[in-house]
Amino acid sequence: MTATAAKSLYTVDEYLKVEARSGERYEFYNGNIIPMPGGTISHNRICRNILSELDQIFKIRPGFEIFGSDQKIYLPEYHYYLYPDAVVVAEIPVAAEEMASAIINPLLIIEVLSPSTGQYDREQKFLQYRSIPGFKEYALVRQDAPEVLTFFREKPDTWKEFMVKGIDQNVHFQSVSVDLALQLIYRNVEFGQ
Repeated sequence: MTATAAKSLYTVDEYLKVEARSGERYEFYNGNIIPMPGGTISHNRICRNILSELDQIFKIRPGFEIFGSDQKIYLPEYHYYLYPDAVVVAEIPVAAEEMASAIINPLLIIEVLSPSTGQYDREQKFLQYRSIPGFKEYALVRQDAPEVLTFFREKPDTWKEFMVKGIDQNVHFQSVSVDLALQLIYRNVEFGQ
């Protein structure tokens, strides 16, 4: 029985206890506990490639740290806990509270789109992430084609959109001043699978 089948709505404390007890990852929205599905091979390769490439860059250009999909983010305005595919913080991650092990200071959030979550990642999730004052950039990476869409916060309520298509192109992450080749992001990814 999943946590969502046991009870209709949960408090934050109940959510944190369910997650800690189960050893599974769950997102938390409006009192609902949602299990995190596993990713496809392509999804996992893309995530691995992004984490690996950015980690190598940050080793020689300190000041940023990247975390993978096990790092929870807390959105105080909504009381939501979310697991992005990758998140970059400037300097040191700031935790919301020790028990939750969730950070509140993401600078760059990267989501690899999947058929089941793509629409949500593009719309509602992005609106929710924008409630974090220091959050500067959002990247949506397709797994079925070499394409990355980024949104960069120029002013508190102004986001500029950039689209990069084609395996021979580079995506520029403005928040961390990094260009990343799509060839590296999509290394070993076969499209159409």
